[in-house]
Order: sequence, then structure tokens, then C-alpha cells
Amino acid sequence: MGPAGCCEAQAERPLTAPAESAAPPQHAMGSSEPMQRVFSEMQRVAPTSFTVLITGETGSGKEVVARAIHRLSPRASGPFVPVDCGSIPQSLVEGELFGHEKGSFTGADRSRPGKFEVASEGTLFLDEISNLPIDVQPKLLRAIQERQIWRVGGTRGIAVDIRIIAASNRDLVPMIRAGGFRRDLYHRLNEFSLVVPPLRDRVEDIVFLANEFLHLTNQELKKNVLGFSEDAVQSLLGFRWPGNVRELRNVVRRAVLLADTSVEARHLGLAEPCPDHEAILAEFSGTADWSVPFKEMVHRVVERVERLILAQALRRTRGNKAEAARLLRIDYKTIHKKVRDYGIRPD
Repeated sequence: MGPAGCCEAQAERPLTAPAESAAPPQHAMGSSEPMQRVFSEMQRVAPTSFTVLITGETGSGKEVVARAIHRLSPRASGPFVPVDCGSIPQSLVEGELFGHEKGSFTGADRSRPGKFEVASEGTLFLDEISNLPIDVQPKLLRAIQERQIWRVGGTRGIAVDIRIIAASNRDLVPMIRAGGFRRDLYHRLNEFSLVVPPLRDRVEDIVFLANEFLHLTNQELKKNVLGFSEDAVQSLLGFRWPGNVRELRNVVRRAVLLADTSVEARHLGLAEPCPDHEAILAEFSGTADWSVPFKEMVHRVVERVERLILAQALRRTRGNKAEAARLLRIDYKTIHKKVRDYGIRPD
């Protein structure tokens, strides 16, 4: 069975959302070797009380891993409470985490529990912990160590029974050296660390995840798109996915909306990635004409890259310039002129 047939077969079986699935994590994020290592580490740490620090690029699935650890832990029946530390205004972070008492500040007309209390007997997920203000970090450290918090304006400590999982898309070690993150908090959060690999390092998972998202979008839109064409599969596998799993999900949802019976490459809207800059420089270094001005050198390199991208787009659309224009998000007149100027054969 070819790639397209494989995709269609997978798309027809019942699937659940990777972010919310109650199935084992490997059925939500793929079975590539890098992810298998993550699953193995998750299974080791989940039954413990260790605080876990998850690192990885934006959109790589850190919250999915955190939720899976919670589901595999003795706290699975308790709440999973996510907090995006980067989306809370700095002045409100302390109250968001620890709560506040009535009258503790202007507008505090009633007492309010913080996320530590809400997550009692469950898991508190501190996403993008690198964005936590430096003045709040010692209070977080104390709360984790003592398992006790003080509401803003409060006069007594409140015991909390929670597990902490933190995540960051930044390396915290350089931040420690620069004074932007406390070393003692880092070591307290990093009792066990997990690194979620980017999607480009686990290509084997791309088609699997694409089918997951296709099935979910079919359910959402009440459609019956059967799978991905061979060209669409190649387009998925050839893209670098800088936005990782989140970007893949968004691309597939849009493609399913546009498709009727199957997803074609044109529905994905993935422009051919620009050739690696090091390869371009290597090629240029052997052919550079040092007798021309700098601007002319740059112009020649840009022309070379443009010609390559146009040729790849036309190859993908089998010479159809209108489809290539849509793929590259340029108008038809522009692509027609450039194809003519560069002497590219549409076939």
C-alpha cells in the first residue's frame, strides 16, 4: 500500500484528540523513536511525586505530555490546572497563583482562591515558567517547598496538596547566568526533566498526527474527507514545521475545510521551504563574481533562490502556474512574468 492508501486507511479508524485523549500518550503523539524515549521517561516519573520540568519548542506538545503524566499518576482523579505564566500581567501573577483576600487591594470585593488551591489533590501545570517575574519566584519556591501558600492580604497559611509540572520553551540555564531566573527554583522544579523533540526531528509522526487531526476536523465539520493524496503526504513530509504540532493541526484543519473527498497538496498551502542558507552560501562562495558591486551580488543570489523556489512550486503543481501562485501566495501575473524572465519551463 502506498503512502496515500496508508493515510486513507488510518483516517477511517476512530481517533481521539491528541490534547484530550484518554488513550496512552503514544496513541496521541506518535510512535517515533524520539517519542518512545519520552514515553518511557514519562512512565517512570508519573507514579512518583517528583516535580517535573518539560522543555521544548513552542507548539511541540509540552502540555500534552504534562496531561499524560497527570493521567498516569495517582492524582489522575484530581484536577489538572494549567497556568500560562506568560499571559498573566506581571502585577496579577501573585494573586493568580496564590489567591487574595477581600479588601487586599482596590477592587477586591471578595476573597478568591488561587490556582494552587484550585489544583488541590491534583496537578498544577506552570506553562512558560521562564516568564515568571523574578520577584514572584522566591514565593513560588517557598510554596513548593513548604506545600503552603499565603493569599495576597492573608494572615494565615493555607496547606496545599498538589504536584507541580513546569514547562519552558527557553533554556533556563542561560537565564540563571543572566540573573533572570533563580538557580534554587530551577533545581527545585528540575527534580526530573523531559525534553519534547520538535516535529522535524520525528518525521515518522507527521502523517500519523495529520490523520488524527483530519479525523477530528471531520467530526467538527461533519465532513467525510477520506485522507491525503500522495502529493499531500510528500508536502507534509517535506515541510520543516517551525510551529511544530500546533502548526500541523492548524494546517490540516484548514485543508479539511477546503477539501471535498481527499486533501490535496494545494489544500495544505505549504510553500516549498527556502533552501538551507548554508547550502546557498556554499554555492555562492564558489561562483561569486567579486568584480561586481555588493548590491549586484545580493541581487544575483536572490534571483537564484527565487528561481529554485518557483521551479519546485511548479514541479509540485505539475506545471500549473495558477496553482503554484496560490501555493506561494503571489498573484498570477507575478509568477507568469518570473517564469518567463527566468526561463523556467512549466513542464
